[in-house]
Amino acid sequence: LDGLEGCRRLKAAPESATIPIVFLSARSDPADVKAGLAAGADGYLTKPFDPVVLAERIKAICKGS
Repeated sequence: LDGLEGCRRLKAAPESATIPIVFLSARSDPADVKAGLAAGADGYLTKPFDPVVLAERIKAICKGS
């Protein structure tokens, strides 16, 4: 089970559909980012990543919930 399929399954299940998902991946191709967001991710960051940016993204997602 890869991350995309895991995300799809979590977002499809009523009991987990509202759990925010942020991909943190080494795959930085625009097609990979698009696929992650299309799978239902609330965010997608690529490695190497800035921990401050990750924290801010998580805060923004939690405020929107």
